[in-house]
Amino acid sequence: MTDINFNKQCVLITGGTKGIGAGITKAFLALNATVIILARNKPKRQIQSKGNKAVFFQCDIRSIESINAAINSIKVEYKKIDVLINNAGGAPMADTISASPKFHSAIIDLNLIAPLNLSQRVAKLMLRQKSVSSIINISSVTATRPTPGSAAYGAAKGGLVNLSKTLAVEWAPKIKVNSIIVGYIETENSLLHYGSKRELNKVAKMIPMKRMGTPTDIANACIFFASDLSSWVTGAALEVHGGGEVPSYLDAAKPK
Repeated sequence: MTDINFNKQCVLITGGTKGIGAGITKAFLALNATVIILARNKPKRQIQSKGNKAVFFQCDIRSIESINAAINSIKVEYKKIDVLINNAGGAPMADTISASPKFHSAIIDLNLIAPLNLSQRVAKLMLRQKSVSSIINISSVTATRPTPGSAAYGAAKGGLVNLSKTLAVEWAPKIKVNSIIVGYIETENSLLHYGSKRELNKVAKMIPMKRMGTPTDIANACIFFASDLSSWVTGAALEVHGGGEVPSYLDAAKPK
């Protein structure tokens, strides 16, 4: 079996300062990668693992000027990018009938247009490199099922899955492009979203694996896609969601 190690490889992660992104950052640092984080705000503490420390570049991925400046600086200092992980994203819940066009545009810009623009810019560098590179797009279960209150977000994340499949064909064989469809993940901010540990446990019971996912679960999927273990895998959409959700009709159909 392949011994996974990213020594001498440069991994670029958007939104890698907290939550899932921080988990991915630490996982690649532990495997000796040079990890560069792109985010708007510098983390309060430098993210590190196994003695390796992440490098921070300030960048607003919604701005093509900000992207260009960051990539140009990385190219000068590090010469190459082996792996790009488009992790940054998200959206607040909003009633579709009352949400403004500006709100919808902002959500789609962050979750779909920004990853497209960054991937395009990074791919121009990757296609000139000798080795095969990897782009990994972090999507969501919202991409594959109806989610009231997340219309623009779900559409953008669904678009991200399709974008991954298209770019995989356009940029093969030099660049592998895959996506990860992420389920319910417990992070440091989960209680702000769900309200309490009790509510978290209720959600966990709806998942066939009977637990919330962790950032490490998503990081492991990223490591697979970025490594030689997936050398013949591109255009894939890997569901990492603990089995999804137990269908509600099963409870409804139980004899009383």
